[in-house]
Order: sequence, then C-alpha cells, then structure tokens
Amino acid sequence: MKLKELIEQHTLKVVLCGHCECGERKYDLITDHNLAYPPIHESTILEVKPELLEVAE
Repeated sequence: MKLKELIEQHTLKVVLCGHCECGERKYDLITDHNLAYPPIHESTILEVKPELLEVAE
C-alpha cells in the first residue's frame, strides 16, 4: 500500500509527535485497524488530506 492510499483511505486521525530536524512538524498516523505508522511530515498530510490536521489542532 502506498502512503497516499494509506492517508486517503485508512487514516482516522493524526497525532503530533514532534518536529523533524528540518523544523517541520511530524505526525503519527492512526489507521482504521488501530495501527500506528512512523511519523510523516505535515506537508505530506496537507497535500493528500488536510482535513486530518484540522482535527489534530
């Protein structure tokens, strides 16, 4: 499964987990199977499904 598909179809929420070395915020993905995935950059979430971040704030 590609990251885009995971975010679009299976991610229920995101949880802020800190900042990357580059300064951008990173989030863990919580999926519909209650699994957590390694942190991804906020910009990736904004490109694919920005409404996830509205709930996280």
